[in-house]
Amino acid sequence: MPAVSAPHPIPTRSKRVRNIRSIRRGDHVEVRSGEQVYYRGEVRETAPGLGTVWIREDDGGTRTAISVEDFTIWKITAKH
Repeated sequence: MPAVSAPHPIPTRSKRVRNIRSIRRGDHVEVRSGEQVYYRGEVRETAPGLGTVWIREDDGGTRTAISVEDFTIWKITAKH
């Protein structure tokens, strides 16, 4: 699984999501393992009982299921 590479880094602020009940459809997130970003995209659906978030990846539009058991999720916002 290749990590996300951003050809033109966008300045962002991020905050780690400790409880996926706090994120909503339309939120933009990064999915990390350690310091490495593996996915970046828009939240499409959450299943807190399963510990799963589905995102639409920014790079290619692929729908991906993310388990909070395997990754950390970071909510991102554009820096103003």
